Amino acid sequence: MSAGMVCSCRQEDRRRSNMMIRKLSHGVVGLIFFFCLLAGVSSAETPGGKIVIAVSPCSDVVLSFKKFHPLVAYLQAETGTEIKLVFPPDAVEFENQINSKTIDFAFQDPNVYVKFAHLYDRERLVKALSPKGGVFQSGAVVVRKDGNIRTMKDLVGKSVMFGPKLSASKWVVAKMLFEENGINIDKDLSMYANGGCCEDIVFNVFLKAFDAGVVCDHFLEEHAKKQRELGVNAQELHVIAMTRLVPTRVFSARKDLPGDIVARFDKALLKLDNHNPDHARILFSAEAGGFQPASDEDYDDMRALVGEKTSR
Repeated sequence: MSAGMVCSCRQEDRRRSNMMIRKLSHGVVGLIFFFCLLAGVSSAETPGGKIVIAVSPCSDVVLSFKKFHPLVAYLQAETGTEIKLVFPPDAVEFENQINSKTIDFAFQDPNVYVKFAHLYDRERLVKALSPKGGVFQSGAVVVRKDGNIRTMKDLVGKSVMFGPKLSASKWVVAKMLFEENGINIDKDLSMYANGGCCEDIVFNVFLKAFDAGVVCDHFLEEHAKKQRELGVNAQELHVIAMTRLVPTRVFSARKDLPGDIVARFDKALLKLDNHNPDHARILFSAEAGGFQPASDEDYDDMRALVGEKTSR
């Protein structure tokens, strides 16, 4: 190996090392931020007077908390109710917390909603809009441009990072996309994993820890600033395929929650307007474009997709 090649390799190693250090520092700062916020919530706690909202997380609880904290602060101010935010790690824990009435509202992907719809007040549903104002979302398969992956078929023998298993777009229909292209993720990939938020998935693809990753359809376009903070150059990545569309997230209340409480929260969510600069910042952080009323029937296609029975 020539001296020039050795120097180039060392420079690349240093570049990756520096990027990992920056990533770690972001995590430490986020963790400090997370615990500071928790301390603030705890000091204001009033027994029996707190509304609990469960959010299906990206598996990165710190980042999820940061994303949804502005929305929670807004809802507290609008409803005059103290709120606790929780992140059940999987569907089993979601069900346990709903059944035990330890959560009052759930903000979840549609595949989670249809699984537990019988436990919610299905007459009072609110759906999130996508960042562009739509009622559907999809996943995007992202790879590096400097690799040899151009189509889904090129992913055979490669490694892929999906989203968390509670995600409709980054797991449920992402798996279907691979199946539709004749790829069995258990047999035809060198490995796969369920990652965290889109930021983490993109970071892993950018550093070549994985050959491909599945992110939200809006991520590369909407989150350029966050990518720069991570040290990721979005120009080095591109999308090779999109999943089918699925509904956006659902905000639902447990069945026996008093109607006046549900009405206050629904009103506050529906009041959010992306044309209002203050509201726009709240919505951007929560990766939403607003909220609108929804009906249980809106999710019948999702039920058919995941094999859940309709029971009304």
